Amino acid sequence: MSAAAAVATLPLQILACGAFAGLTAFLLVVFRDPKRDAGEGVVAPADGRVREVDHEKGLVSIYLALRNVHVTRAPIEGVVEKTERFHGKHAPAFSKRTPHNEKLAISMKTGIGDVSIIHMTGAIARRIVPYVSEGQTLGKAEKLGLIRFGSRVDIYLPPASVKLVAMKGQKLHAGETCIAEVRNGRAE
Repeated sequence: MSAAAAVATLPLQILACGAFAGLTAFLLVVFRDPKRDAGEGVVAPADGRVREVDHEKGLVSIYLALRNVHVTRAPIEGVVEKTERFHGKHAPAFSKRTPHNEKLAISMKTGIGDVSIIHMTGAIARRIVPYVSEGQTLGKAEKLGLIRFGSRVDIYLPPASVKLVAMKGQKLHAGETCIAEVRNGRAE
């Protein structure tokens, strides 16, 4: 190869290296897993923004954007009773059709009653990787799983046992941000 030909291919090589470096940086940001210290009360199971709060159902629904950490965490200490995968569609995580998306439901038996954490895929998210198994005991803020790319997590808490404090639009950090206070004043 002549020197002129090598110089002519240099911009293409630089472009390819830049694209690879950009993709690597993107994946490092999306799949990061920072250390988290457990917060007070019942904590958020996922990073993101609160999209809905329903006090009667004990529901807090969280939207995870691509920039959020996608490792989910136990909201309270308990035992994993059941993990169940449901196959479905891949509508955008913020749409009203999301309940028909593929999801992984994790049910926990806790000191405040039964808690359900539902991981849902989005238009880009195609895989939910659970880190837990049935019968496993978890401490508050321990890892539950990973949702690959943007998605949604819904948590259902027993309304008689908690007072939801999360507000629509609030930014949450998994394992740290309090989303509910236990009525007796202390989460087990």
